[in-house]
Amino acid sequence: MALFCWVYVAALFVYEKFGAQPVPEGLYLAVVTAFPLASVILFLIGRWHLRNPATYRAIITDKQFMVEYPGSEQWSFCVNVGDIKRFENRQTLSHAGRGIPQHGILMKDGSFHHITMNYGNNIRKMYKAVKQVNPEVTFPYRVNQKARGLGLDKDYDN
Repeated sequence: MALFCWVYVAALFVYEKFGAQPVPEGLYLAVVTAFPLASVILFLIGRWHLRNPATYRAIITDKQFMVEYPGSEQWSFCVNVGDIKRFENRQTLSHAGRGIPQHGILMKDGSFHHITMNYGNNIRKMYKAVKQVNPEVTFPYRVNQKARGLGLDKDYDN
C-alpha cells in the first residue's frame, strides 16, 4: 500500500503533463501532501511488523482447543474440548442494520470465544477436528442473531 501511494502521486504528475484539463489546486495539494505522508506511515508500520514478528496459532488436541492470537488476550483462549457446546456464526441486528459477523465457539457455561478469520482460518475444518474428539459438538448453518432496538430485545440463542 505504501508503494501504491507513490503510484497515485506519479499518476497525478502524468495526468498533469498529458491531461486535457488542469488539476484543481486543492486536489493537487492534497495528493502531493497526503499520499507521501500516508506512504511514510505505512512504511513505518511495515518496518515495525518486520522487526516484531508475531505468530497466530490454533491447536486442537484430544483434550484442548487453544488459540493464541498475537497481541490480543481477548481473542486468545484455551478450553477443554469436552466443554464446547457448539461452533456458531453470530450477528447483531439493530435499528442501524446488521453488525459485523462473528465466528466462534459457544461453551456449555454460556461463554463465547471469538475465532478471528484474519489468518485464513477455516472454522469448518476446526469444527470437524473438534467433532472427531467430541461428537456432541454441533455447527448449525443458521446464524445466531441478537436483535436490539425499536421494541426488539432478543439475545443470542443458548
